[in-house]
Amino acid sequence: MKAFTLDQLRALDAIEQTGSFASAGKKLHKVPSAISYAVQSLESVLDVALFDRSRRRAALTPAGHRVLSAARELLREAEVFDGVVSSLIQGWEPELHVVVDGALPMHGVIEAMKRFSDADVPTRLRLEVEYQEGVVERFERSGAQLGMALGFEGNRDDDGYDCVALAPLELVLVAASDHPMVTTDDPQSIRGNFAELVVRDTATVFDEQSKGSFMGSANVVFLSDFHSKRNAILAGAGYGWIPIHFIEQDLAEGKLVHLNFEPNNWVYHPQIITRKGIILGKAARLFQSIVSN
Repeated sequence: MKAFTLDQLRALDAIEQTGSFASAGKKLHKVPSAISYAVQSLESVLDVALFDRSRRRAALTPAGHRVLSAARELLREAEVFDGVVSSLIQGWEPELHVVVDGALPMHGVIEAMKRFSDADVPTRLRLEVEYQEGVVERFERSGAQLGMALGFEGNRDDDGYDCVALAPLELVLVAASDHPMVTTDDPQSIRGNFAELVVRDTATVFDEQSKGSFMGSANVVFLSDFHSKRNAILAGAGYGWIPIHFIEQDLAEGKLVHLNFEPNNWVYHPQIITRKGIILGKAARLFQSIVSN
């Protein structure tokens, strides 16, 4: 490979932009002789004339135009490389991978997404939404730096993790206001007649055999997310547990009603999880601080 330098390519670019060796020297804060030497050295390395020296104004030869086009590509790539190195030196990760449980409120995540779109945050944000046990599984298998899970229940499930508490998440058991399970005095006695709607756990262990019903129902319909579940419950297609933040307005307007079951509400204690002993980079700390507030 021919040995040339970025300074030589910058000199070539500056001459073409300014029209003369002297003006290029001013642009690059170098004496004209240094610019001339850079070009001559580049021509010697490439064994090709880059400028037509028979003219008063510096004019590129056809070969010079081709070299300049390639040089500008390299200079742009060099700028990107410098930016990457600079961001790494400052503690920014090239990419931040976060796995989030789709049951959680997304306002903090959305604020983080907006912040990561700012020019002063050089880290690419990769965000994946999973559900229930699938969150921790994806976190482990993908090598993600952060996870936002519904929380560990004890029994040393949190071994190997550092956990930061998020706001509690309340789920309520509801049906549409005109559903038979709402209008009867004993909804538990007729629950087998209606579908219990469940958001599918995305852990691979449930690919072949679905996770069981929460209410012990034999008639279970699995949906992909809570937005679909809410719409199905509103339409009277079944009943089920749903995070209260999805349906606060529906409850206030009387479109959905708490079922007369015991219990008919449940509280999770979500957490941001990281691997124990891993020092988080600048982007991970920024994301964590936004979603924790």
